[in-house]
Amino acid sequence: MKKLFPILFFLLIAGVLSAYNMPQEKEVVEKKDAHSYKESYHSALDEIGQGISSGNISSIYNLFSSQIYLNLSNGVSGYYSSNQAYYVIQEFLKTHQVISLNINDIQEDEENVYATGAYSSLVKGKRESSQIYISLKRSNRKWKITQITIN
Repeated sequence: MKKLFPILFFLLIAGVLSAYNMPQEKEVVEKKDAHSYKESYHSALDEIGQGISSGNISSIYNLFSSQIYLNLSNGVSGYYSSNQAYYVIQEFLKTHQVISLNINDIQEDEENVYATGAYSSLVKGKRESSQIYISLKRSNRKWKITQITIN
């Protein structure tokens, strides 16, 4: 019994110390996850901004959800499949050439990101200013566009 006591005492102390360290490790992992979470949606928003600004919708097609709500200043409004949305946005950008796009406000929760900003375009030789609204939803650790509003 005397030989068993030091071993049991050691195991008890080791268990207490490892339980004490676990919350710290969890906190580090949570901070890392929060950082990668923000980094991933910022990256997605940058990619979307570049795709829209350049008129290259095919570069952001992989970010389209299976169904996207569009509300555009040319009167287009409704839910579209990703394929339909591709062509609708492509046609919109042909008639509304982007001069500048600036996302300046981002709101987030655990599964959604809402971004708004200023959108300037050239329509029939005339400059137009609009607001842009983009909504993203997290799906399988990836961000997908669920809504684009420009008006």
